[in-house]
Amino acid sequence: MRMQALSELFHLYAERYFRDSSPLYEALSLQIAKDAELLELAAHAREGQPQPNMLFGAVHDLLLRGIDHPLRDFYPSLVSNPGEPALAIGPFQAFCAAYRNELITLLETKRVQTNEVNRCAYLYPAFCHIYRQSGKPLALIEVGTSAGLQLLWDRYSYSYGTLEVYGGASAELHLESELVGDKKPFLLPSSPPVASRVGIDLHVNDLASEADLRWLNALIWPEHRKRRQHLAKAAACLKRHPVRLIEGDALKLIEGVASEVSEDAMLCIFHTHVANQFSAEAKLEWTERLQELGRKRDFYHLYNNMHDPDLHLDACLNGSWRPMKIAETEGHGRSFTWQV
Repeated sequence: MRMQALSELFHLYAERYFRDSSPLYEALSLQIAKDAELLELAAHAREGQPQPNMLFGAVHDLLLRGIDHPLRDFYPSLVSNPGEPALAIGPFQAFCAAYRNELITLLETKRVQTNEVNRCAYLYPAFCHIYRQSGKPLALIEVGTSAGLQLLWDRYSYSYGTLEVYGGASAELHLESELVGDKKPFLLPSSPPVASRVGIDLHVNDLASEADLRWLNALIWPEHRKRRQHLAKAAACLKRHPVRLIEGDALKLIEGVASEVSEDAMLCIFHTHVANQFSAEAKLEWTERLQELGRKRDFYHLYNNMHDPDLHLDACLNGSWRPMKIAETEGHGRSFTWQV
């Protein structure tokens, strides 16, 4: 990516994503956008990976290892009284210069795999909708599954701004999301039955690995304490209820994995904030693979970021496609607007 385009990307992230969510990353992004050396460093992220998230994740990862550096004092995830974000750019520049080689290694080898479990709050009504339509237990295949935490959505409980609680009967993690607008989704009091669950990822994160778990924590923005708590609880849940995770390219594997699903279950292929990392060619191939699959069996495709950021649910039933946009969602699942 050209440096001008990368500079504009950091500006975009500062204004669209970090503002009102991460004061530290907002302030740093605006300064990085004017810093040729930091832009050049960020450019080491592999193709398809969002450079702002990758650079900040790599720096955070090194700090979480316990490196003693003045930059630590600006991270709410590391100190109780962090410094003023506007003053962080000097220590950030010094840190990146001192640990440039280590940062490049992370940028060139890691991926953005946040595994944001609060997105399950808008997945839950989607799966309730699928179960009401199909009447069958759900067979889940998640693409870009990272560590598989979203595959356990039926073991979490949910609330949407009222006292009612939905989902897992003995939930090990409770998630909250604000339901915006007048339309209310259909919500089952208890989770729909799940027949099977499989996750596919180019690089599976093993939460038994200290490095993999640290990387997922590093991708969480420093101010987001509740997200770190959710990750810890979801990781503990996964340890008690392991899921099948396959490392490989979903474009090549999806047909074979889907063929293992019984016709007695409704196949649900889903992915959140993953398709934005697909190339245009990969999106086209993915669509063709699903169309081919649809000639063989019924299934639902639940996703965002294929063509726009909204949440879509495409039903492929009896060889016929029924596309539908079902929600507008906030990136971390803190709120959503239901549309059906």
